[in-house]
Amino acid sequence: VGDTTLEPDQTFTISAMVENEGSGQAGATTLRFYWSEDVNISTTDNALCTAGVSVPDLAAGNSSNLSQDCTVPASQTIGATYYVGACVVTVVDEFDPTNNCSAGVAVSIHYFDLSVQSAPNVSSNLVGSGETISLDTTVQNSGTQVAPSTTLRFYWSEDTSISTADTPLCQAGVTVPAIDAKSNSASLSQDCLVPLSQTLGATYYVGACVATASNELDTANNCSLGTAVSIQTFDWTVLGTLSVNPNRVNSGETILLATTVQNTGQVDAPTTTLDFYWSQDSSITTADTQLCTAGVAVPALAAGSSQSLSQDCPVPPSQTLGATYYVGACVTTAPSEGAVGNNCSAGVVVSIHTFDWVVQGDLSVDNTVGASETISIATSVQLAATVQNIAMAAASSTALRFYWSADDSIATTDTPLCTTGAAVPALAAGNSQSLSQDCPVPPSQTLGATYY
Repeated sequence: VGDTTLEPDQTFTISAMVENEGSGQAGATTLRFYWSEDVNISTTDNALCTAGVSVPDLAAGNSSNLSQDCTVPASQTIGATYYVGACVVTVVDEFDPTNNCSAGVAVSIHYFDLSVQSAPNVSSNLVGSGETISLDTTVQNSGTQVAPSTTLRFYWSEDTSISTADTPLCQAGVTVPAIDAKSNSASLSQDCLVPLSQTLGATYYVGACVATASNELDTANNCSLGTAVSIQTFDWTVLGTLSVNPNRVNSGETILLATTVQNTGQVDAPTTTLDFYWSQDSSITTADTQLCTAGVAVPALAAGSSQSLSQDCPVPPSQTLGATYYVGACVTTAPSEGAVGNNCSAGVVVSIHTFDWVVQGDLSVDNTVGASETISIATSVQLAATVQNIAMAAASSTALRFYWSADDSIATTDTPLCTTGAAVPALAAGNSQSLSQDCPVPPSQTLGATYY
């Protein structure tokens, strides 16, 4: 076969050799060429050319080379594979007529196949409604013949699967020139407007489709996937660590809270509110206890701008003495805000004031005594802060008791000395008081023994 890649209605040359394999003279006959859908050629296949080729008389063992120009049958399937073969007409008294047909030679019908090679390149993946963006992509012809000129259009979609049903970008597409066969390509670009009224912060996709041309082999690959683009938005963020003054507080006491709010987005942010919160843990959310009845007004801020804000708020009442809590801030989410997961700060530790009694130093006592003898015992007590060098709350009045023990580890389970203890007055944070009491030694103690 002169050309194994053909076009419908194309004329092509077919050649074959007819041989007389017998031992006697073969009479003249006819050779015909056939078009088949499989490799097995027979006279029931589609004959090529109206008339066959004359085969002359052939002596035993002789052969004849024959050829003919035939036309590809009309209406063949683009891109499909067919087979061309030949059959010599049986003559009278032929020994074996079963070998009169050749095997088929594969031929294919020329085709072109346009495809958009990849998702378009976009000049910016962060865009504004009505903004001009530059788009470019490559169209390829993977077929066996030249693809005719057509049109490439860019599209705006809500998902990554691009089709001609999506919103076209630009009123007119880009002209795709005729592209040669065997994977030749053309790079194309266009500047288009982002459609108006897109949702701030939302993600969309930009893709491209090449218009189907007549007789194209595969039209399912004419569109690319989409390239993600996001619409510019504003984004409120609470920056850094909250300032809390003081960090050691009383229930109901007023504390000064301060922080900075920033618009980390790309467009102006509208006004909103900053609220401070009291929490049991460091993860601050708007479900925590709000400090102050009303928050602080956050002004409208341009992209990248920030604002420092502060508020005096009372500590919630009835907090546990000595316990640790957390204070944080959250800026109220505004409609169409980009990210809303960064609107709250981390919590800053605060603790509630408490008091702590401690008996200081060694007890002053007469070390040698008799049973039932009265001894003079003196010591001092001091109210000490839970945390050293930090002022704590005042301690209410209480009692100091002296104990008699068989060892130096003193506890209230030991034997109390004196019927009543010594009164300890209420003491301000950090203050101390010296106290003494005369108590009798318990009776029936072992002579010579040591007690505490």
